[in-house]
Amino acid sequence: MVHRIDYLVRERQVNPKRIRILMFNALARRQFRDKLSDVGVPEALRPEVHTFHSFSYQFIGQMVASGHLRAALDFWIDDKAEVVRIYVHRAIESLVSSRKIPPDSVDVDEVIDATGFYKGSLIPPLPSRAGYRGNPYVPLVYEEFERLRNERGGVTFDDFVPLAVGILENDAQIKQAWCGQSDFVIADEYQDVNYGQQRLIELLAGDRADVMVVGDDHQTIYEWRGARPNYILREFLTVFDNKPVVDYPLSRSFRFGPVIAQCAQNVIAFNGNRIEKRLIAHAPAKPAHLDIWVNSSEQATDANKELARQVKAIVRESGDPRKIIVLARAFAQLGGLEAEFLANSIPYRVLGRSPFFERHELVVLLDYIRFAMVLDRPVSPEADRLLNSIVNTPNRKVNRGILSRVIERAELAGTVTRATLQRLADPTDSPFSRAQRAGLADLLELLDRIQERVVGVLHFINHVEHLDPTQGRPEDEQILMTTVFRTKGLEYDYVIIPNCEEGYMPLLRTTGGLVFDKAGFVKEPEPSEAIENERRLFYVAITRAMKGVLIGTSTAPTPGQPGQVCCQPTFPVPRRDPAGAHCRLNESLSKTSGGGSPSQE
Repeated sequence: MVHRIDYLVRERQVNPKRIRILMFNALARRQFRDKLSDVGVPEALRPEVHTFHSFSYQFIGQMVASGHLRAALDFWIDDKAEVVRIYVHRAIESLVSSRKIPPDSVDVDEVIDATGFYKGSLIPPLPSRAGYRGNPYVPLVYEEFERLRNERGGVTFDDFVPLAVGILENDAQIKQAWCGQSDFVIADEYQDVNYGQQRLIELLAGDRADVMVVGDDHQTIYEWRGARPNYILREFLTVFDNKPVVDYPLSRSFRFGPVIAQCAQNVIAFNGNRIEKRLIAHAPAKPAHLDIWVNSSEQATDANKELARQVKAIVRESGDPRKIIVLARAFAQLGGLEAEFLANSIPYRVLGRSPFFERHELVVLLDYIRFAMVLDRPVSPEADRLLNSIVNTPNRKVNRGILSRVIERAELAGTVTRATLQRLADPTDSPFSRAQRAGLADLLELLDRIQERVVGVLHFINHVEHLDPTQGRPEDEQILMTTVFRTKGLEYDYVIIPNCEEGYMPLLRTTGGLVFDKAGFVKEPEPSEAIENERRLFYVAITRAMKGVLIGTSTAPTPGQPGQVCCQPTFPVPRRDPAGAHCRLNESLSKTSGGGSPSQE
């Protein structure tokens, strides 16, 4: 892409203002700007480089300046992003109080995710448009949230592209001024665009621009936010059909050697919905390895212990923990290795979520124990906090507002916590319903059982409260742990994948979208089969590595056989499907060896 721009502005003398560049995220935008400088494109000849959202943000600013949008917009982004969660809460409370939805029928995070999907798919908050599979109350909260947001003039990160597209589609004068004004439109990471971003490219290109997109259908891993591999596989040919289309396969990787290239090729080769292209290591002699530690014993932590030992050895050898990353499909996959890192004093941090021992479900579990220990003491602010933490996990449908008022009065009166709960569970003296009283009675019984078993727990709780995954080390001395979704485009010397087994990675659940357009105006490509999506995730994970991939997994123990942990540098080759479904694909692989070199074979 950089050399194409260099050719256009220096050889063809195209005005850089007539070149529109759209990158997927801010990191790619920075890297692209740097590469324009590296190849010597003069600053005066460099086109503006935008992300989809930065372009939309600039466009919105100009619409405000020209009077087409209200001036008093409140951007709920960056430090103010938490305002979104606050207003989703308010939307839910408003609907509950008006009896339009039952209490505790909607999860805030589910609504936030669905709202982002609705907006990425350009589906408005109308009863006739916003559909949701599984929970009929989610569209109602989406509608109420949008009403509250518009009242405040709030603009979230997810609103940028839909707001820009909406103005360009519906205002002929603005459309004429902005659309079809570029000679060239260039978009990166095309496999990751959603419906709204695709529509923005179409509008900006119009009938005039030459459109160039770069992407890899093997790396479409954001289907949960609306991305579909079919945009790059088929939709481009039908949408931009006013000019001839030429494909240029980019087969060579400069990141890793042939072992990693072959393994990645072998995995992705099983996908049926893909553009068939080889993955070739540019440097056949470049050293690389892929090691698998298979735990076949009853002790599921053995493979994690070995991975922790390997990490310590790599850090001793390289002296740089920043060259290692631990990747998972979901954060739950990291817990076992986190425990081993803590036991071995390996500093680490988790990007995108708290360490496992700070996660909600474990905090609540410990809060049950903490509350049982203060049950026979006078009510205190700490008892109030703990009770609010546990009372509706599991959901006992206890109104927290009423509970807090009762606890506040009990604290002023110096009442013992147990007596306060007993009074709330008593039908003669409780403001709660029969079902709520029964739930509080069950809670008291559970707390009594916990009290019988908490001998010696104080030391354990104190231990948990003082755990520090960073070991007090600075960030550049910590191992990074995160999900595959956060690392596409990045590279590390070593990639560690723990608990790589079905249920974690792959996670074979349906990939059908929960959000849909009831009216059918937005017709998005169908999502992939679950296993195809999981193969792409694994493909992205192992291709982040430059030198080595270390994978921990497990198999069920064979009856009568002792368990073992064994290292297997494994290079699986796709086998011929007895039903013939993969025959042509596999025959092609056997001829090309994926990487096309004897050393790779």
